Amino acid sequence: MAEDRLTLQYQPIVRAADRRPLAVEALLRWRRPDEEGDALGDLLSAAEHSPVIFALETWAMGVCFQDAASWQQGPRAGLRVNLNLSAREFRRADLLPRLERALERARLDPRQVTLEITETSAIHSPADAVRLIGRLQGLGLQLWLDDFGTGHSSLAWLSWFPIAGLKIPGSFATRVTSDERCDTIVAAVVDMAHRLGLRVAAEGVENEEQLSCLVRHGCDELQGFLLGQPAAAPDLPSRLLRERA
Repeated sequence: MAEDRLTLQYQPIVRAADRRPLAVEALLRWRRPDEEGDALGDLLSAAEHSPVIFALETWAMGVCFQDAASWQQGPRAGLRVNLNLSAREFRRADLLPRLERALERARLDPRQVTLEITETSAIHSPADAVRLIGRLQGLGLQLWLDDFGTGHSSLAWLSWFPIAGLKIPGSFATRVTSDERCDTIVAAVVDMAHRLGLRVAAEGVENEEQLSCLVRHGCDELQGFLLGQPAAAPDLPSRLLRERA
C-alpha cells in the first residue's frame, strides 16, 4: 500500500439467458514492478486476520465506487459493481457510515452497488447481521451471499437474512458436468433459491458445456473466464461495451 502497488480489476457478470453484461466484480490485485497484476492470494487471507484488512477494504471501497461512478455515463451506464466484504469488515460498528461517506464522495447511486458477504460474516451474531443488512438495504445497496455452501452453511441463513441473491462458488460450477452429485446439488440450490425469491449467480464458468448446464439449471447470472477476464476499469473489454450499447 505504501508503494502504491495495489489496483482493482473488474470481471464481468452476465445474464445467463443472453450473456448480456449486468455487473462486474471488483477484484484486488498486486501490481508488481516486473509483472502484470497478480491476485493477492495468501497475502489477502493473512490480512483478514490483522488490522491491515480495514485499510485494504477502505481503499478498495473508495477506488471501486469512484470507478463505478465514472462509467455511469455512456455504454457502461447502469453496470452494477459487486464488492466483497470480509467477515471482520462486516462486523465493524462503523461500516454503515463509512459506506455512506464513500458513496457520497464518489457521487454514486447506491443502487449500482452489490455487497457480497459470506456465511462466516454473520455466524457470530445473526440477529445483529439481520439488522445491519436491513439498514444497508435501506441505503439502496443489494446484498448477496457469496460462496454459498462452502462455509458454515445453514439453511436458516436463507430464511433469516433479507438478501437479494446467492453465488454458487466455482468449486461447484466447474464440476457440474463431471460430478453427478455436484450437478444435483447445484440444481437443488438454484430451485430452492428461486422458490425463496432469490437470484442465483454461478462463478468459475470455464467452458461452453458448463455454461449450458448452468443455464439449464436456471442460474440467473454467470461469471468466469469464458465470459470475461478481469480488467482494469479503463480497459474493460470492448465486447462488454458493445453489448451494453
